[in-house]
Amino acid sequence: MVSIDDIIKEEWRQFQLVKNEGGRADCQDNWQEFYIMRKSQFMAWPKEITDSYYMDLMKAKANGRNLLFEKYAFMMKDTMPERFEELKSVLPKISEKKRRLIDHIADIQLQWAEDFKRRYPAYAGQGRPTYTSEENGYTTSIETYLKGELSTYGENTIILYAAFLEECVQKGLNLTNVVRKNMAVLQGYGSIDEVEKALTIEKKL
Repeated sequence: MVSIDDIIKEEWRQFQLVKNEGGRADCQDNWQEFYIMRKSQFMAWPKEITDSYYMDLMKAKANGRNLLFEKYAFMMKDTMPERFEELKSVLPKISEKKRRLIDHIADIQLQWAEDFKRRYPAYAGQGRPTYTSEENGYTTSIETYLKGELSTYGENTIILYAAFLEECVQKGLNLTNVVRKNMAVLQGYGSIDEVEKALTIEKKL
């Protein structure tokens, strides 16, 4: 029986092997933050998707690939295009079908992110900007990060994930709210509203 912790531990193992351009990144030494961020996301997924993604990680491991390296390499398409061109040959090719799914998923999730930001500006302000066009050279946007991660999902995983998001849309469910609520609880808060209130008060001090 695959657990969310199994997924996070394998991601962390692969993350430790990623060599950053400017040396080891601070986030590679922050297990607690990594754990909370990833668990918040995976808790929101149906088990068939977490199981499928775990299989992606295991297949990558068996084939000598590193999905965390690939995620950050794909992100360079927007953040460091020249470096991306150098790495492109070692990355898996993205089919046209997968590219369309990535763009469709991103459109949905970026709209959710904007809705969340309007409702919880203080909490959203603690995270990434929404769009690649809003990047300032220091912070990677939700759009860039999301598309980089989606590029590493196997065919089965991304199809399941796209279908799940469509279900959320049909139900009027904003998955960003679910993930951020999970994050709030894992950080010791009772709700998103509690986080927003605490950050708003802190800002006024």
